[in-house]
Amino acid sequence: MSKLLKKLLNQNKKGNTLSETLIALVIVGVVFTISMGTIVADYNKNQTVVRLKKMYSVFEQALERATVDNGLVDSWDFPDGLSERGSYYFFEHYLKPYLILSRDCKNSTDGSCAYTFKELDATEKALNSTWARFFLNDGTFVALQTNASDTYKVVYFYIDTNGKKRLNVVARDIFLFEYWIQNDAHPDYVGKLLPFGHEYSRSEVISTSNPNNCNNTKNGNYCASLIMLDNWQIIRGYPWAQARYVVQ
Repeated sequence: MSKLLKKLLNQNKKGNTLSETLIALVIVGVVFTISMGTIVADYNKNQTVVRLKKMYSVFEQALERATVDNGLVDSWDFPDGLSERGSYYFFEHYLKPYLILSRDCKNSTDGSCAYTFKELDATEKALNSTWARFFLNDGTFVALQTNASDTYKVVYFYIDTNGKKRLNVVARDIFLFEYWIQNDAHPDYVGKLLPFGHEYSRSEVISTSNPNNCNNTKNGNYCASLIMLDNWQIIRGYPWAQARYVVQ
């Protein structure tokens, strides 16, 4: 852009008219605006990844400390099926002691503990009382839900990296993770905090065949997996702009 500005100024010294000078300044302004937009977008992407990576580390460490104090996860007292009591019991016993909270909402869906957001395809979603929810001391909002059957036991985590501030859109500031207590089909997943969709390749994560895929026609629940597959980066192919447009 500096080369363009110098060229335009040099042309002005040769006797450009006022109208030509104004046109040149408009062009410089447009180029500057475009450049600033790119810089701001890159900064926001970087900050999103930094916050997401930090939260992943916080929860990974908390769960590791829980195994030290409570034994291997296959010995943990885990609820059967999907239940309000089960989600909060898991949080109260296996996570809360290892986190610094600003507020524990328990299973409340009222007031500041009510939580609605939009999926990447603009579908509005509200978390019901089967999700235990809480705020960390840095403002991060987290909701977790337990589910189980005879062959699996799993905890799902929605993590909103900037709390209840805008945008509250999956793939932009909300990401989904899972933690396996039991998985008879894939025992290697047990005891690991994993991004939702981790079992798929990059091309599968961004394709249009699964409702959870990380593209603008689906809900975006696999987007944390895409970021991690891309070595903790938001790069070409990530639906960053679409997540912005969802709330406009």
